[in-house]
Amino acid sequence: MLFLIDRRNRDAFPEFLRSMHRDRKRMFVDIFGWRLAHDNGEERDAFDDDNATYLVLCDDVGCHVASVRLLRTDRPHLLDTLFSDLCEGEVPRGGDILEITRLCLPLRKKTRIAARNILARGIIDYAALAGVASYTAVCHMAFLSELLSAGWRCTPLGLPQAVDGAAAGAVQIHMEENTRALLDEGWRCPRDAPRLTLSQSDLAA
Repeated sequence: MLFLIDRRNRDAFPEFLRSMHRDRKRMFVDIFGWRLAHDNGEERDAFDDDNATYLVLCDDVGCHVASVRLLRTDRPHLLDTLFSDLCEGEVPRGGDILEITRLCLPLRKKTRIAARNILARGIIDYAALAGVASYTAVCHMAFLSELLSAGWRCTPLGLPQAVDGAAAGAVQIHMEENTRALLDEGWRCPRDAPRLTLSQSDLAA
Protein backbone atom coordinates (compact mmCIF):
# COMPACT_ATOMS: atom_id res chain seq x y z
CA MET A 1 0.00 0.00 0.00
CA LEU A 2 1.03 3.60 -0.55
CA PHE A 3 0.43 5.65 2.58
CA LEU A 4 0.27 9.40 3.03
CA ILE A 5 1.85 10.11 6.41
CA ASP A 6 1.81 13.58 7.92
CA ARG A 7 1.61 15.31 11.29
CA ARG A 8 -2.00 14.24 11.81
CA ASN A 9 -1.54 10.48 11.40
CA ARG A 10 2.18 9.74 11.94
CA ASP A 11 1.55 8.25 15.39
CA ALA A 12 -0.50 5.51 13.68
CA PHE A 13 2.50 4.37 11.59
CA PRO A 14 5.55 4.17 13.90
CA GLU A 15 6.90 0.92 12.41
CA PHE A 16 6.51 2.14 8.82
CA LEU A 17 8.47 5.29 9.65
CA ARG A 18 11.21 3.43 11.53
CA SER A 19 11.56 1.03 8.61
CA MET A 20 11.80 4.02 6.25
CA HIS A 21 14.51 5.73 8.32
CA ARG A 22 16.49 2.48 8.51
CA ASP A 23 16.36 2.06 4.74
CA ARG A 24 17.33 5.69 4.25
CA LYS A 25 20.42 5.14 6.38
CA ARG A 26 21.27 1.94 4.51
CA MET A 27 20.91 3.59 1.11
CA PHE A 28 22.18 7.13 1.57
CA VAL A 29 24.91 6.53 4.18
CA ASP A 30 26.05 2.92 3.76
CA ILE A 31 25.70 2.57 -0.03
CA PHE A 32 25.89 6.11 -1.44
CA GLY A 33 28.37 7.30 1.17
CA TRP A 34 26.55 10.56 1.89
CA ARG A 35 27.74 12.34 5.02
CA LEU A 36 24.42 12.46 6.81
CA ALA A 37 23.59 12.36 10.49
CA HIS A 38 22.28 9.03 11.71
CA ASP A 39 21.57 7.37 15.02
CA ASN A 40 20.69 3.82 16.03
CA GLY A 41 20.74 2.71 12.40
CA GLU A 42 18.28 5.40 11.26
CA GLU A 43 18.90 8.46 9.06
CA ARG A 44 17.07 11.65 10.04
CA ASP A 45 17.70 15.34 9.63
CA ALA A 46 16.29 18.62 10.89
CA PHE A 47 13.58 18.55 8.22
CA ASP A 48 12.02 15.33 9.54
CA ASP A 49 9.73 17.37 11.74
CA ASP A 50 5.98 17.90 12.06
CA ASN A 51 5.91 19.87 8.81
CA ALA A 52 7.22 16.96 6.73
CA THR A 53 4.86 14.81 4.67
CA TYR A 54 5.82 11.33 3.47
CA LEU A 55 4.56 9.00 0.77
CA VAL A 56 5.55 5.53 1.98
CA LEU A 57 5.15 2.37 -0.09
CA CYS A 58 5.00 -0.74 2.10
CA ASP A 59 4.78 -4.44 1.37
CA ASP A 60 2.14 -6.86 2.64
CA VAL A 61 3.85 -7.28 6.02
CA GLY A 62 4.31 -3.57 6.63
CA CYS A 63 7.96 -3.20 5.67
CA HIS A 64 9.19 -0.13 3.82
CA VAL A 65 9.71 -0.60 0.08
CA ALA A 66 10.15 2.98 -1.13
CA SER A 67 9.37 6.50 0.02
CA VAL A 68 9.68 10.20 -0.62
CA ARG A 69 9.56 13.19 1.70
CA LEU A 70 7.72 16.38 0.79
CA LEU A 71 8.73 19.69 2.38
CA ARG A 72 6.98 23.03 2.35
CA THR A 73 8.88 25.75 0.51
CA ASP A 74 7.32 28.65 2.43
CA ARG A 75 9.63 27.68 5.29
CA PRO A 76 13.30 26.54 5.32
CA HIS A 77 13.91 23.48 3.13
CA LEU A 78 16.87 21.77 1.47
CA LEU A 79 17.02 23.75 -1.77
CA ASP A 80 17.01 27.19 -0.15
CA THR A 81 19.07 26.18 2.89
CA LEU A 82 21.83 24.02 1.39
CA PHE A 83 21.62 24.10 -2.40
CA SER A 84 20.51 27.60 -3.43
CA ASP A 85 23.63 27.87 -5.64
CA LEU A 86 21.98 25.34 -7.98
CA CYS A 87 19.38 27.98 -8.91
CA GLU A 88 20.34 30.68 -11.39
CA GLY A 89 17.44 32.83 -10.20
CA GLU A 90 15.36 32.91 -7.05
CA VAL A 91 14.59 29.64 -5.30
CA PRO A 92 10.92 28.80 -6.06
CA ARG A 93 8.87 29.24 -2.90
CA GLY A 94 5.20 29.35 -2.05
CA GLY A 95 2.29 27.71 -0.34
CA ASP A 96 1.51 25.70 -3.47
CA ILE A 97 5.11 24.57 -4.10
CA LEU A 98 6.59 21.56 -2.29
CA GLU A 99 10.09 20.12 -2.35
CA ILE A 100 10.68 16.43 -3.10
CA THR A 101 13.48 15.07 -0.92
CA ARG A 102 14.91 11.78 0.37
CA LEU A 103 13.63 9.64 -2.50
CA CYS A 104 14.47 6.13 -1.30
CA LEU A 105 14.02 3.31 -3.82
CA PRO A 106 14.90 -0.40 -3.96
CA LEU A 107 18.25 -1.25 -5.56
CA ARG A 108 17.09 -4.00 -7.93
CA LYS A 109 16.25 -2.37 -11.26
CA LYS A 110 12.87 -4.00 -11.91
CA THR A 111 11.62 -3.38 -8.37
CA ARG A 112 13.10 0.12 -8.36
CA ILE A 113 11.29 1.19 -11.53
CA ALA A 114 7.96 -0.21 -10.32
CA ALA A 115 8.33 1.62 -6.98
CA ARG A 116 9.46 4.83 -8.71
CA ASN A 117 6.38 4.79 -10.92
CA ILE A 118 4.03 4.21 -7.97
CA LEU A 119 5.57 7.13 -6.09
CA ALA A 120 5.40 9.33 -9.21
CA ARG A 121 1.69 8.64 -9.55
CA GLY A 122 1.35 9.24 -5.82
CA ILE A 123 2.87 12.71 -5.97
CA ILE A 124 0.65 13.58 -8.93
CA ASP A 125 -2.43 12.38 -7.01
CA TYR A 126 -1.28 14.28 -3.93
CA ALA A 127 -0.80 17.46 -5.96
CA ALA A 128 -4.36 17.25 -7.28
CA LEU A 129 -5.77 16.68 -3.78
CA ALA A 130 -3.66 19.25 -1.94
CA GLY A 131 -3.54 22.02 -4.53
CA VAL A 132 0.16 21.66 -5.30
CA ALA A 133 1.14 23.63 -8.42
CA SER A 134 4.70 22.33 -8.65
CA TYR A 135 7.47 20.43 -6.92
CA THR A 136 11.15 21.29 -6.71
CA ALA A 137 13.93 18.75 -6.30
CA VAL A 138 17.70 18.44 -6.13
CA CYS A 139 18.97 15.36 -7.98
CA HIS A 140 22.21 13.75 -9.01
CA MET A 141 22.58 13.74 -12.78
CA ALA A 142 21.57 10.12 -13.35
CA PHE A 143 18.15 10.60 -11.78
CA LEU A 144 17.82 14.16 -13.08
CA SER A 145 18.04 12.73 -16.60
CA GLU A 146 15.23 10.30 -15.73
CA LEU A 147 13.04 13.13 -14.42
CA LEU A 148 13.60 15.33 -17.45
CA SER A 149 12.70 12.50 -19.84
CA ALA A 150 9.60 11.34 -17.92
CA GLY A 151 7.21 13.39 -20.03
CA TRP A 152 5.87 15.80 -17.42
CA ARG A 153 6.74 19.49 -17.76
CA CYS A 154 10.02 20.25 -16.00
CA THR A 155 12.03 23.44 -15.72
CA PRO A 156 15.75 23.16 -14.90
CA LEU A 157 16.53 25.83 -12.30
CA GLY A 158 20.19 26.17 -13.24
CA LEU A 159 23.18 24.39 -14.69
CA PRO A 160 24.36 21.22 -12.90
CA GLN A 161 27.20 21.71 -10.45
CA ALA A 162 29.49 19.49 -8.40
CA VAL A 163 28.00 18.61 -5.01
CA ASP A 164 30.21 16.44 -2.80
CA GLY A 165 32.13 15.29 -5.86
CA ALA A 166 29.10 14.40 -8.01
CA ALA A 167 27.18 16.48 -10.53
CA ALA A 168 23.74 17.55 -9.32
CA GLY A 169 21.03 19.89 -10.51
CA ALA A 170 17.79 21.46 -9.35
CA VAL A 171 14.51 21.16 -11.21
CA GLN A 172 10.91 22.31 -10.91
CA ILE A 173 8.20 19.80 -11.90
CA HIS A 174 4.91 21.44 -12.86
CA MET A 175 1.64 19.76 -11.90
CA GLU A 176 -1.15 20.32 -14.40
CA GLU A 177 -4.45 18.68 -15.33
CA ASN A 178 -2.77 16.63 -18.05
CA THR A 179 0.39 15.72 -16.14
CA ARG A 180 -0.58 12.07 -15.70
CA ALA A 181 -1.41 11.76 -19.40
CA LEU A 182 1.95 13.28 -20.33
CA LEU A 183 3.96 10.63 -18.49
CA ASP A 184 6.09 8.42 -20.67
CA GLU A 185 4.94 4.80 -20.92
CA GLY A 186 7.97 3.71 -18.94
CA TRP A 187 6.76 5.77 -15.96
CA ARG A 188 3.20 4.46 -15.86
CA CYS A 189 1.73 1.97 -13.39
CA PRO A 190 -0.40 -1.10 -14.03
CA ARG A 191 -4.05 -0.71 -13.05
CA ASP A 192 -3.64 -2.87 -9.94
CA ALA A 193 -0.67 -0.91 -8.55
CA PRO A 194 -1.22 0.66 -5.10
CA ARG A 195 -2.91 4.06 -4.99
CA LEU A 196 -2.40 6.76 -2.40
CA THR A 197 -4.16 5.99 0.90
CA LEU A 198 -5.21 9.05 2.91
CA SER A 199 -6.29 7.32 6.14
CA GLN A 200 -6.29 9.73 9.12
CA SER A 201 -4.12 12.28 7.26
CA ASP A 202 -4.76 16.02 6.95
CA LEU A 203 -6.33 15.42 3.54
CA ALA A 204 -8.74 12.87 5.00
CA ALA A 205 -9.91 15.25 7.72
